[in-house]
Amino acid sequence: MDGAPRACRDAMHQLAQCLAKSQCISDGHSARECMQNGEVPQCDLSRRALYECRRGQLDARTRIRGQRYTDLLGKAQDAEE
Repeated sequence: MDGAPRACRDAMHQLAQCLAKSQCISDGHSARECMQNGEVPQCDLSRRALYECRRGQLDARTRIRGQRYTDLLGKAQDAEE
């Protein structure tokens, strides 16, 4: 995760933690397999936050408006508790 852009590092870390706790990973499947098969619905908010962060890096308007993914990260952390 050290190669992740600074702006998305928190979102990527949150998704990685969520995936690590999932039953799918415990069963020996890769993170990619688990996400593609939709076996980790508890990680949907974290996945969406990472998507929004990466999309924001490409969208020039986001530089003016700011990042929106931090709101999703807060919801993802609340859902885990």
